[in-house]
Amino acid sequence: MIVLSPLARDPKSDTYPLSTYPMFASNRGELHRIPTVVEVRVDGTTARLSPELIAGTDELVLTAVTVTHAVNAGEAEALCAEVAERLGEGRVARVQTEQHNVIGLIADDAPPLAIDVHAECTGD
Repeated sequence: MIVLSPLARDPKSDTYPLSTYPMFASNRGELHRIPTVVEVRVDGTTARLSPELIAGTDELVLTAVTVTHAVNAGEAEALCAEVAERLGEGRVARVQTEQHNVIGLIADDAPPLAIDVHAECTGD
C-alpha cells in the first residue's frame, strides 16, 4: 500500500521520504526572467561575468541567489558597486534582469528578449 501512496498525493508535493521531483516533472514554460550582472564594454556590448566577480564565490547557485536577493530587496546599487570594485578602475558593471527563451539560450546562446536595468556603476 505504501508503494502506491504517491498516486494519492498532490503531484507538486516534494517531501521526504517520497519525492516526485516536481521541478523536473512539470512544464515551467520557455520564457524566464533571470537576474544577473554583466560588464558593459566601451563599445556598448556586454560580457558575462564569473561567479567570483559577481558574488566573490565559485558557487553558481549562491551567485544566482545573491543577485536575485539584491534585485528583489532593492539592493542592486550596492551589489553593482561591489562588482565594479572587483572589476577594477574604469570598468562598468550592470545589474539587470534578462528575459530569455531558455530553449534558445541553451541551444544557441540567443540574446535576451528584454532587459530591465536595475543599476550601472563604474569601478574606482
